[in-house]
Amino acid sequence: MSDLSDEEKAEKIKQWWSENAVAVIGGLALGIAGLFGWNWWTDRQEARAQAASEMYSTVLSYFGAEQYTQAAAIASELVEKGRGTPYVAMAWTVVADVAVRQRDATRAIHALEQARATAHDRGYRQILTLRLARHLVAADRLDEAEALLAEVSAEAFVGLRAEIHGDIARARGQNERARQYYEEARAAGLNTEFLRLKIDELSA
Repeated sequence: MSDLSDEEKAEKIKQWWSENAVAVIGGLALGIAGLFGWNWWTDRQEARAQAASEMYSTVLSYFGAEQYTQAAAIASELVEKGRGTPYVAMAWTVVADVAVRQRDATRAIHALEQARATAHDRGYRQILTLRLARHLVAADRLDEAEALLAEVSAEAFVGLRAEIHGDIARARGQNERARQYYEEARAAGLNTEFLRLKIDELSA
């Protein structure tokens, strides 16, 4: 291009621009749109999380005041409006707690299943798994409860897991095995009054 005159260079540039202007402008526009789109999405997520946080505070207020119907209603609304936030799983646990107080075991189990499915944090999900397993034992769904316990691997939950294994064994009439699980739970540092009562009953 260095052998070309200024006019020829100008003509070449004009021709190149004519052929590539659409692509250049289009790429630039997409880049700008992507930037604004990302900012919009981020702002929207932050706004959604903030709104979900406020709704969850309201849920807890109603629950603390023992206004369980209102707490469950707002928690259900939060499940829909708070998608993508950690508050969805937390809302489902409130629904489960309300169901327990209303003696609705089926609804409590369903709510805890949903809480597990939407929990982002692995540790929190394992806590929910243990809670769900307890409810399944109470509902005599022992095989399901036992299968769930296989998903709990955190060292912090060894004692709780062993206790629930003991509950399963006890429900099956395997009292000696249940006592061994309870002792394992106590050795892991679990030392609740309820656990001591279970051990005393089986040791009598």
